[in-house]
Amino acid sequence: MYVFAMILTILVTLAGTIHHLPAAAAAEPTVESPLTVLVGGYQFPPYVEMNRSDGSITGLTIETIAALNARQDRYRFVFVPTTPTRRYQDFANRRFDIMLFEMAAWGWTDQGIAVDASGTIGTDGEVYIAQVLQDRDQAWFDTVTGQRIAAILGYHYQFAGFQNDPVHLRSRFDIVLVNDSEAVIALVLRGRVTAGVVTRSFLERYLNRHPQDRARILISTRLDQLYDLRVLAHPDATLSADAVRCLLADLDAADRLAPLWQSHGLEPVPLRQVYLPLVPRASGVPGGACQTGTDTLPTRERSRPSPEKSGR
Repeated sequence: MYVFAMILTILVTLAGTIHHLPAAAAAEPTVESPLTVLVGGYQFPPYVEMNRSDGSITGLTIETIAALNARQDRYRFVFVPTTPTRRYQDFANRRFDIMLFEMAAWGWTDQGIAVDASGTIGTDGEVYIAQVLQDRDQAWFDTVTGQRIAAILGYHYQFAGFQNDPVHLRSRFDIVLVNDSEAVIALVLRGRVTAGVVTRSFLERYLNRHPQDRARILISTRLDQLYDLRVLAHPDATLSADAVRCLLADLDAADRLAPLWQSHGLEPVPLRQVYLPLVPRASGVPGGACQTGTDTLPTRERSRPSPEKSGR
């Protein structure tokens, strides 16, 4: 009888332990997987540089993505390559969620594409260049668009009214369209064209790497356009454009943003002034707080097609 009672006691104890196992497991904290944010980008030195020889992709956009991923683990930013001309369709098809260092004036408004734009995250500009010749000075650039000029296929230029259609451009200008900024500089130095238009930050970096060419290139003090660079996001993206800017402001507050900008010849835009420290989740604010008032950080990832690799 005593043995039977002991066995019964052991069975009851085991039953109670098993009954409480699920509750104990449920009480343990769960680790949330990071939400993926797809970042589109095209050949646009120094922001995105696609090396055709080995397939590598470098530039400020890639370094910024790496900094965002290293700073926090709630979102995983992944680069998706596109081209200047295909970026609109890829955006509409949800191949990517956002673009960094982009302007709404570069075709988005003209094509009637709805975009969510952040505040400014960077500034840059485009300048005209020509060979240094004895009879040339800054006044020569007053008629630069009447010269044979090199530009990049798919880009939007102020001198062309931000039209980027090659047929339209060739009907209005004596223009040579190439695929990258270094090709524009090469055409100018070889005398294949009279003038070129290039991104100011890229030109400065090129001249630092090729100091022998500095005395050969006349650079306009007049800009073709001033870049007011922002985050552009799809209206249904995982993160709003200003929420991404808030994460960039967090990097700036940690002194991790300015060195990236400066390494590519850019003057940093002070973003930390719009940043407030991340608010604990217990407060009910999901993610963080910005003085921009855009605390739209979501708690789930919206569905979208999987990205496919693409080249220029």
